[in-house]
Amino acid sequence: MELTKEQIIKIDNYISACGIKFYDVKAELVDHFASILEQRLKKEPNLDIKKAIIEEHKKFSDLGFKKLLKTKTKAVHKRFYKLTFSHLQSFFKLPKVLITVALFFIFKELMNLFENKEYFFDLLSGISLLIIVQLLIRISIEFGSQRERFNRKEHFLVLNKSDMFLQLINTLFIFFNSSVTFRNNQSFTNTNYNLIHLGVFVLLLLFYWSGEYVFYKNKQTVKKQYPHVLI
Repeated sequence: MELTKEQIIKIDNYISACGIKFYDVKAELVDHFASILEQRLKKEPNLDIKKAIIEEHKKFSDLGFKKLLKTKTKAVHKRFYKLTFSHLQSFFKLPKVLITVALFFIFKELMNLFENKEYFFDLLSGISLLIIVQLLIRISIEFGSQRERFNRKEHFLVLNKSDMFLQLINTLFIFFNSSVTFRNNQSFTNTNYNLIHLGVFVLLLLFYWSGEYVFYKNKQTVKKQYPHVLI
């Protein structure tokens, strides 16, 4: 026996009240509950839906959905990083390795235009700072307070990569800027040192781009799966 729209809404409201705000996780739980309750309704036509929902909820353990959400969050983050590093590795294989080589040599030629190499690395620090600032602005705009986020639009766990990834990116670029600051004047005359430092910067750019690319692909997937939901 299929559940009515009103009964589905009851399940959705109950799961939301239990603290599950991510649309993709909630949709999965609603489907899970609906499937079980439909089977029970076949055997118990007079089943109390609200009471049955609570009974099924108790089967998730004493922590309710918290353990499930924690497990799913870890799995999503793990998958995000796995895909990000996989995309990063592609820049060291044909044909994308050509992009890596081209990017490195463009910066190398730009570096050669600077008689004082310290000024060049100050320029790279400036680029890093711009990336850091725009990330911080995006975090404040996109995520704000918890209540404002969920009132503005539906949120998806698979798209909730900011907390870990953006903080990691910020830390890495801050570390790069610090490494430039702590170099002495003599080190900027060492060609090999400069090339290694430049290679680190290019690697950071590719890592950042890989994470943004995976996030974009995830967003496109969510749009296809939930075309009626604003994201």
